[in-house]
Amino acid sequence: MRHTLTFPLLLLSATATLSAQWTQTSPTTVPSPRRAGAMAFHPGTNRLVMYGGLTATPSQILDETWTYNGQWTLLSAPAPARWGHRMVTDAAANRLLTFGGRSPTIGGLNNDTWQFDGSQWSQIPTLNTPSARFLYGLAYDSARGVMVLFGGRDGNGASDETWEFDGSDWTQVATAHAPTPREEMGMVFDPSLNRVVLFGGCNETTQTVYGDTWWYDGADWVEVTPAVSPTPRFRFAMAFDSQRSRTVLYGGFDGTDILTDTYEYAGSEWVQIAIPGSPPSNSTETQHGYDAARGRFVIHGGFGGSFSSDTWEYDGTNNGLFTLYGQGCDIVSGTPGLSGSTPTIGQTLTLTFDNLDNYFGVVVVLGLSNQVWNGIPLPFDLSSVGLPGCNLLASADLLEIAAASNSTATYGLPIPNQTSLLALSIYTQGIVLDPTTVVLFPGATQGGRALIGN
Repeated sequence: MRHTLTFPLLLLSATATLSAQWTQTSPTTVPSPRRAGAMAFHPGTNRLVMYGGLTATPSQILDETWTYNGQWTLLSAPAPARWGHRMVTDAAANRLLTFGGRSPTIGGLNNDTWQFDGSQWSQIPTLNTPSARFLYGLAYDSARGVMVLFGGRDGNGASDETWEFDGSDWTQVATAHAPTPREEMGMVFDPSLNRVVLFGGCNETTQTVYGDTWWYDGADWVEVTPAVSPTPRFRFAMAFDSQRSRTVLYGGFDGTDILTDTYEYAGSEWVQIAIPGSPPSNSTETQHGYDAARGRFVIHGGFGGSFSSDTWEYDGTNNGLFTLYGQGCDIVSGTPGLSGSTPTIGQTLTLTFDNLDNYFGVVVVLGLSNQVWNGIPLPFDLSSVGLPGCNLLASADLLEIAAASNSTATYGLPIPNQTSLLALSIYTQGIVLDPTTVVLFPGATQGGRALIGN
């Protein structure tokens, strides 16, 4: 059966960006210089919220809460002074969440959990909790409705523990694999990949700096090996850009030098972005987050040779990307391959399926989700169609057949020349087809994600 894939032309409002740039803003009121505080976007008030941090000599731990929408506003919202913590957005509950950090003193450690409702802070009492720690990784998995914490430094040194907070209590998750113990890494949730993404960090005890990339799906950590990655680093800024559907990373420290480069990641390789002019020099231990209302990655303060009170905003490019995700199912010669051209408005997205042996071809699956199809959660077990242990990885909104020639099949999907399609993700998979044999579907490719650009 053939289904129709309808491009949701009226659902997106993205506009073309010719080149990415960092721009320093000039707010009327400016928070004092600080580092190692936390920032996240509160959807109810459509503002970024900055909480805590540490001042320069004489060092003072801050208890301030500020909001930002192009201008800074200091709130009257009593909360414990702290630094070295992280903060995430729980959009479903219209709140921000944070844990532990250095508190109530500069060298103290805490393991309390707090929420911010847009105007006031309140502590959430929990039966279980991670050990007191700071400089951990924190992300909110909106698909599963849990906050994920990894690593950090507690009283025993760097940690490799994984914890989840379900809104009322903490649970430690035992995983078969995990990143090595570390702190000061970057961690975000990418809903288009349905994965937590972790990059880099360090272990102060062993003086090791990391440049690895990991995914976490709620069951296990998997190290991925991008063809291109940022150099090893820690103390950098990283956030998920929900308008352009990719992760942005800026700056950091490699143990010797302060870095000022910008990278973006959408699930395959990291792409270094050429920035005209001078990027911000305050590139370590910044307060940073993504302003979803204004479509800007924002950093404030931090350190770049001295403490800073500058605020900078980044608007990225809308370049198209094709990335792979999930696991394929082997045929005789191994896993069938999938690759795609750069998805661009006004052009045809060309999908190539190879390593098909002498099979007839593939059923090309195309859809607008990798999380649900007609109410059925994805990935979906394909045992019912003769592929035990294999999963459907893309919603089957459109099914087509591409015949193979010399073990390769191709399929073209024209993309309308509409700027409203920028940053739309199309998901695909190839199900190997051979109607001449008893096994109709002998294997499948990985999933592919085409992020449309200009």
